[in-house]
Amino acid sequence: METKACIVGAGAAGLMSAIFAAQSGAKTIVIEKNAAAGEKLLLTGGGRCNLTHTGTVEDFIRAYGKFGRFLRHSLYEFSPQATVEFFSDLGLATKTEENGVVFPTGERGSDVRDALLSQCQKLNVEFIFGRGIERIEKRDNGFAAFAGREILAAQKVIITTGGLSYPQTGSTGDGFKLAKSLGHTIVEPKAALAPLITVEKWTNEPAGTSLNSVKITAQVEDKKVCVKGPMIFTQDGIGGPAVLDLSRELADYLPAKKPIEIFIDMLPSMNETKLEEYLVDRLLQYSRKIIVNILFDVVPKKVAGFLCRLAGLAETPANQLKKEQRREIVWLLKKFPLSISAARPIDEAIITRGGVAANEIDPKMMQSKICPGLFFAGEVIDVDGPCGGYNLQICWSTGALAGKSAVK
Repeated sequence: METKACIVGAGAAGLMSAIFAAQSGAKTIVIEKNAAAGEKLLLTGGGRCNLTHTGTVEDFIRAYGKFGRFLRHSLYEFSPQATVEFFSDLGLATKTEENGVVFPTGERGSDVRDALLSQCQKLNVEFIFGRGIERIEKRDNGFAAFAGREILAAQKVIITTGGLSYPQTGSTGDGFKLAKSLGHTIVEPKAALAPLITVEKWTNEPAGTSLNSVKITAQVEDKKVCVKGPMIFTQDGIGGPAVLDLSRELADYLPAKKPIEIFIDMLPSMNETKLEEYLVDRLLQYSRKIIVNILFDVVPKKVAGFLCRLAGLAETPANQLKKEQRREIVWLLKKFPLSISAARPIDEAIITRGGVAANEIDPKMMQSKICPGLFFAGEVIDVDGPCGGYNLQICWSTGALAGKSAVK
């Protein structure tokens, strides 16, 4: 079997690559080891599929941090606004939430996958499901991709197999092995956007309890970190959107030889002075209540309970609370300390940090600098972004660029 472009992997980046390759009229084949396309896409954003985020290209570049420079060209070639327009042209309406995240109006990842597959069908993209590529050989006139007894001859190959996160969806590092066999360096894969494990074991006491808005700060070596958003206590640490973004910032330092100290501001909308004034007023108003019941107004019941126990104030009436004790409560609410030892395993992470070294890929084409005719897109590359649609935008932008470049 022969083709102009062979795309390995039918996830978000693979489907986008296929569409942009096939738009030129080039014969395009997608090989996917699963029985269906877009398995991970169905789980993205809790199943709602956070397509992208509002903001300019420069906003995105800043959000990607050290990966922004590599992604710059692909983002200008296929911007977040272009993503919204692209899906609108496919008949998929979108909506933007207050936090700037863009979702399909139906809030179903299956709608996104089906829109992409429908476009692939219109462009005569051919799919081969249930076949994994075992190896790829470079030949004078292109590549030979081996899938069992079948050999696919392709002029260009685009690897879009994802990373190691959510292995149940087929992301098991296949692309890393293929890239390495063709001469590429693989940056050690790590968990990014993952819950964090704390040294403190008592987090299991309020496990399952969430805080709607927190600010978490940390300093690692000379790097200052600050993230905001919801969080949740877990059996062995903390999770939730703010913590996932924190884990991305700490990914290169975990697991930590020395625990990383973080501070949680549970009430970021109120400074310490305002909070103390608020507490004084409540203590005077409800002088006969125990302090833990007064704190229910500002934090969930379980959180208030363990904060008071940590401070030794579980049964203390409001009218017996000393000034120093009140200030200790304020300190715990505004600068609650925890020590991070590690992230949860990579198979529980939303995104993989690591993969094909970005400095071995031409960012203006997504083509290998080592093996001409070989392209990469999506999570298989050592790039990642924060929560909120940024990682799918990497798939859309790099996928579109790889697809176009491969068939020029």
